Amino acid sequence: MYTQIFLGLAMIINGICNLLKLKIVISKNAKKMIDENDLSSFQKGLALPYFLLGIIFITMGLIERENIIQRPMYIGIYIILAAIPLAMVLANNKKHSGYYFL
Repeated sequence: MYTQIFLGLAMIINGICNLLKLKIVISKNAKKMIDENDLSSFQKGLALPYFLLGIIFITMGLIERENIIQRPMYIGIYIILAAIPLAMVLANNKKHSGYYFL
């Protein structure tokens, strides 16, 4: 539970860093594939998915702690909810670099 909360906070901080256009959160591989002119637009597109992933991680950690729903349903909901921001990240990567990468 605490791991999910800290991972969620890390994702939100990563989203803030991307929103502020800090280049330390971008991998070397991504910097090579994306033009320097297009890098700020790329980071702006990554901010929302990272915020969403952070919120999902924190919310699901709290739901797990309260034990509100059964485990198979919890896992299914977690996978479905996390797939949406990951698809947004992949679409952003494809838009700016021409490749699907995480």
